[in-house]
Amino acid sequence: MLLGFQDLVEGALRGADVARRWMAFWGPIPTGPALLGPFVAVLSVLTLALVTGVAVGSLATLIVALLVLYVLLTEVFGVSIEFSPAE
Repeated sequence: MLLGFQDLVEGALRGADVARRWMAFWGPIPTGPALLGPFVAVLSVLTLALVTGVAVGSLATLIVALLVLYVLLTEVFGVSIEFSPAE
């Protein structure tokens, strides 16, 4: 019984240590050299531009795939897709 309780306490302490490490990882950046701030800011802007380009590229790929699907369904298979407004 005492051994089970000891294992439980050790597991809880290991979990708390892992949680502390994760919180320290996602915490604020400590102060560093004076040029580190502008460098991180420029790097953040460049990363944002890169991620925006990936998102725009993904959107363009989705639109092209939907157009190809529409042409395939209507021209090749002859399926008619019509939208009528509700009255």
